[in-house]
Amino acid sequence: MNILSAVLTISFIISGVIAFGYSSINNKNHKLLCNAFHEKFGFLPGGITLSQSGGVFLTFQKDFYFLFPLIVSKNNFIVRDMDSEHYDFIRSPPRKMTYWIKVKFFLLLISIILLLAEAIVYYSFIKV
Repeated sequence: MNILSAVLTISFIISGVIAFGYSSINNKNHKLLCNAFHEKFGFLPGGITLSQSGGVFLTFQKDFYFLFPLIVSKNNFIVRDMDSEHYDFIRSPPRKMTYWIKVKFFLLLISIILLLAEAIVYYSFIKV
């Protein structure tokens, strides 16, 4: 079980580094999407502006505003307070412009799953 725990830990670390690296590489795409949003509506939502100032600590938070409309329907409670025009705008660009957001959060999800699996293995089988 120690080997399994070690493999899960190493996998978690590698996937976390990949997720943050992918996020850094696609920061240009985030800025392009923000610029398009700003050109259309004349402002950026406050959450995005604050998250952009947070650097590495908020690297995933800054894209939640764009992620939720891509994965949930218009009437879902997650986007209930979002302006309908904003929702439609986020869903309207070419897939290439927003696909990276889904990949970014998929990589983060894999990292979180590996962390939870490692914790379960550790607390179930290794910790005495």
